Order: sequence, then C-alpha cells, then structure tokens
Amino acid sequence: MRRNLTMKKLLYILSLLIIASMVLAACGGGAAAPTSAPAQNEAPATEPPAATEPPAAEATEAPAGEPTAVPTPTIPPPVLTEGEGCDPAATRITWFIGLGAGSQPNDVEKEKAWVDKFNASQTEACVLMNVVYNTGSNSYDALRALIAGGNAPDIVGPVGKAGRANFQGAWADITPLADAAGFDLSAYDPNLLEFTKDEGILVGIPFALFPSFIYYNKKLFDEAQLPYPPHKVGEQYDGKEWNYDTLRELSMKLTVDANGNDATSADFDPANVVQFGFYPQWTDARGIGSLFGGGLPYDPADPTKAVIPENWVAAWKWYYNGMWTDHFIPTSDYANSDQFGKGNVFSSGNLAMSQVHTWYTCCFDLSKTSWDIAVMPSYNGQITAKLHGDTFAIMQDSKNKEVAFKVLSQMVVAPELYQIYGGMPAKVEDRPAFFASLDERSAPNMIDWSVAEEMLKYPDLPNHEAWTPNPAVVKNILDTFRTTMDQTPDLNLDEAIAQLKLDLEAALKDAQ
Repeated sequence: MRRNLTMKKLLYILSLLIIASMVLAACGGGAAAPTSAPAQNEAPATEPPAATEPPAAEATEAPAGEPTAVPTPTIPPPVLTEGEGCDPAATRITWFIGLGAGSQPNDVEKEKAWVDKFNASQTEACVLMNVVYNTGSNSYDALRALIAGGNAPDIVGPVGKAGRANFQGAWADITPLADAAGFDLSAYDPNLLEFTKDEGILVGIPFALFPSFIYYNKKLFDEAQLPYPPHKVGEQYDGKEWNYDTLRELSMKLTVDANGNDATSADFDPANVVQFGFYPQWTDARGIGSLFGGGLPYDPADPTKAVIPENWVAAWKWYYNGMWTDHFIPTSDYANSDQFGKGNVFSSGNLAMSQVHTWYTCCFDLSKTSWDIAVMPSYNGQITAKLHGDTFAIMQDSKNKEVAFKVLSQMVVAPELYQIYGGMPAKVEDRPAFFASLDERSAPNMIDWSVAEEMLKYPDLPNHEAWTPNPAVVKNILDTFRTTMDQTPDLNLDEAIAQLKLDLEAALKDAQ
C-alpha cells in the first residue's frame, strides 16, 4: 500500500510537470493579428505560470517494476540573428527571449518581423535576437551562462515575476533611465507600476497583464436554475454578500453526483461526482493562499525566518475543506481524470467556476462553450485577484542601458508584440483592439471584459510569484505541500502547515 501511494504521488507530480510544460508552450503559442485570435500567454509563462495555469497525462498506476515512459519533446534549436539591415554605426542591443512566452517557432517569426521593421526604422540601435526555447530550465541555464561569461544580454523578455525572481539583483532600475529619456511613467496606473517593482525597484514598464477572475459555465448555471455570479464589485449574489462563504454555498449547489444529487444533499455521493462547483486552476500553494490576500513565506526583515501568513492558512483550510469535506473542489484524482479534462478542468464542461487568468483563453473552446466571467469574492471585506504580468527588463550588466531603454520603450507600446503574447495592454487606450480580437474568438458569447479590467485594481501584493530566498527549493517545498493537500483525506492540516514552516525555515537558512 505504501508503495502504491508513493507511486501515485510520483505520477501526480509527473502530471503537474507535463501540465507546466504544456502551459509554457501555450503561453508562447502563436496568434494572429488583433482582427483574429491573440496569442495565448502564460500562465506559468510569466510564471512557468507562472505561472504559473493544459491537459496532463492521466495519473494511472504503473505496473510493479515497470518504469513509466515519459515522451521526449522535440526542442527547437536556439535562434540567433545578426542584425541584417541595421545601420553599420548602430549600437547593438541583444534581446534574450526564453524566460517566459515568445520562444515558440511561430512567435519567433513574428518577433523577427518586428525586429526587422524596428531596425530599418532608425539608425541608433540594432536589435539582435537570442531565442532559447523555454522548457522551464534550459533557457534559464543559458541566461546564467551568458551572465557568468560576461556576455549578458541587454534586454530580456517577455518575463514575469517568477522568471525575474530566478535572477534577483540582475535587473537595472528603469526609473533613472526613463527620466533621462524623458519617458512619462505617470501615464501608467500607480498600482501597475508597483506591481512591476521587484524588491522596491522598478525593473520594467507595465506591458502585458493577466488579471485573474472567475470563468463560469453558463450552461451549468442554467441547468441548476441559479443566477450567474456578480460582474461588478459590490454586487450581491442572490441577496447575499459575494464572499467566500457565498461562493462555497453556490459551489456546493453546482456540484453533482452520478445520481443527480448536489453536494448540499444528504444523499450526495462524493465517490461518484460528475460535476464540480469551483476549482482554482493551474496555480500553486501561494496562488491558493492569495485567494484570501497577498503574502510572503518569509520575513523580509529576516529572510532566514519562515512566515506563513494567516490569510494563507485560512485560504488553504477553505480549499482543503472544499475538497475533502464539502466536496465542491476536485481532488487530484478527479482533476486529472478523463472526465475532468486531464487537468484542464474547466475545458471539460464539467466545472461550473474556475479562477484563472486572461491567458486561459488559450486553453478551451471559446465559441462552443457557453461562458462568461465574474469578479472575485471578498475575504474579510477585501477582494484579491492574483495578477500575472510580463514586461521587458534591462540587465544590470548591460553595457548600453540608455540605448536599450530606447528600444524597450518602443517594445512596450508595439501592438505587434501585444498580439504575439496575448496579454491585456497596460495602457487603457490599447485595450479595445485586444478585447475585440477576443470577442471574435468567443462569438456568439458576449463576454463582459469590464470584469477583467476591474480585477486589475485588486492585485495580490505581495505577489504570489515574488522572489524568495533559495527560490527553487522553496518552490519545491510549497509544491509538495499542495500535492499533499490534494491527495490526502483526513490530513491534520495544522500539523502539515507547522511542518511546512519548519521545512521552509531550513531552506531559508540554507540560502544564507
């Protein structure tokens, strides 16, 4: 039995890795111009998505003594351009692509088209591309090697908080460069500027944003004869405050077993669920914690000290009880089954509500699914909608920061690049074309995109992808904790959280 449980956990972790790799690919997937489908981004591409956020292999038991075969993906070779068509006197600026979206072959073609156009449009800068396909590790290793060899690129991106966190301290402060260039940062929402800071330093200009909200399946609501969830902050749901208690009650009504009983019924069978009410899809333990507010797993004043924010503890308990007591959230066995999309649960049509980011428009049939979006519920009167966002950053070791900034300032307003990465433009005036392209893909659905814009006002600060000491080890510890919650009924969660804190503290001390 112990071996079976161990194998089961290993296979579950394998499925998560496959999900992550596919999301990375989705984040970099190609897209057409705004008159058609935009490219899908990250989840995990900002966060590999980040987050971080597609179907995984079904976690079935492997026969004793037989290793599980893992397919070997075909990894495209690196792409290097040499500045064809540049002015001979132009300063060479290297653009490294690979920490997030943008390394898919279709994307590279479009990026090169933008570079060629830019290089031909002026004589001061010559942009050279260095593209390393993002598998989640090799592109990071390539950038580390370039930095160690004294060949750091000038610009890196698109890259989100998770990608930047792996190179803490390697990014230049954008503020003095913007001041010197006369670039007006006041045109951007102060909250978005704050979000684009790492450890208090503005490392980029807000570019592609991926707010989160609730995707909901209108067909399942209609079948249950239930009102749709609120589209505006402050609206009640069926006469009740739209908070996590209300979401729980609603989700239980939308969770149904094979006999047609919902999760509020005494006859409900949790072993035979055919439809679930809610699922925070494609995120990690910190992302689940951020349902109830932002936080950090360490004390910034003493980075060797682990801290588990109280709001995270409350969110984890709400999530765990939703799986194992109230049964409106799918466990890992359900989530990774054929019935529920092998990990892409909302796409299965058997999930009523899911919290995901705008990049999730990559990953289900927007026209055939009857769907819309709703605002996040509140916890203790406060709304938190975790946020992903990509930007372009200049490396501290760049030898041409001023010219690099002039290039970067053009990149963040280039509609061609927005279209490649599928992010909501940071500048309000650039958003209508972005939403128009999504409307075409979503027809005949009429999606209320004002929800996405409204949720930008409620980011998780600190962000769930913020830097931590010893980041790889800390992430692994948190991922293991999430896996334990997803797979373990009758878990003493208080003891598990206490052990999590001890494990984190050991990792934090090892980082010193």
